[in-house]
Amino acid sequence: MVVSVLSGGLGNQLFQYAFGFRLARQLQTELRLERHLLESQLLSRLRQYTHRQYELNVFAMEQTKASPFDTLNCLIRTLLPGRQAVLLRESEFATLDTLINYTAQIKEVICLGYWQSEEYFKPEAEALRKQLIFQKRPADSTLSVAETIRSVNNATFVHIRRGDYVTNANANRHHGVCNKEYYNRSVRYLRERVSGTHFFVFSDNLAWVRRELGAILNPATYVEHNTEADSWQDMYLMSLCRHAIVANSSFSWWGAWLNSEGNRIVIAPQHWFTANKSTQLTVVPAHWTTL
Repeated sequence: MVVSVLSGGLGNQLFQYAFGFRLARQLQTELRLERHLLESQLLSRLRQYTHRQYELNVFAMEQTKASPFDTLNCLIRTLLPGRQAVLLRESEFATLDTLINYTAQIKEVICLGYWQSEEYFKPEAEALRKQLIFQKRPADSTLSVAETIRSVNNATFVHIRRGDYVTNANANRHHGVCNKEYYNRSVRYLRERVSGTHFFVFSDNLAWVRRELGAILNPATYVEHNTEADSWQDMYLMSLCRHAIVANSSFSWWGAWLNSEGNRIVIAPQHWFTANKSTQLTVVPAHWTTL
């Protein structure tokens, strides 16, 4: 059994699911999702994290919840001699080969980390794409935007993440915020290579975007009707766009990745974190452009 400990929003939950899925397939065992830590309001307050809900149910994939007994039993077995089970902490592995070799003969694994890299699940990427199909019906307003996206030759989504990246001191120290210069560079880069671009803009602070970036994004469609439990619909719309300008956010990372079309431009920030993450695999896929 592989137990993937979930935390964070939909984008982070997808990374955690994807790595657990790859590992379970490699070890020929089942994947179970540990949701208790994710859904604990007390823990989110203690760790100064934004409280989240389980969101993977928007996808049509097998989702087996780990029971408290599953997790506890696996944890106990990590303490027994003979490496019957292991607790994988992302920060303990400098390379993917080290991690994979470490788990080669193990059948019970608890995965604790964010696993924010395509390299963690790349061998199972195609199988994963077949699972990550949105199963919920979007709202009529979302379907209307989807039709507009499909009607535009070079529909490009732009994601500007502010929200808790600005207001939460812990998140700000860890992530920082993509500044206006990044979006200016990205828009210029794209327009130099693509004609007839129409931007579809997603943000948790569209008033700021209109004020600070409105001039460079024109023509643009601002998508502002999906909030709270409906936020997944923004990821759905992002996945329909031919090109992408992502923020340093796992949400728009997946919005770009879920579109498998080859002839496209995806722009991502050169620095994903403010802190040094040299011990982890790179977040941005090699075929994306960093600015």
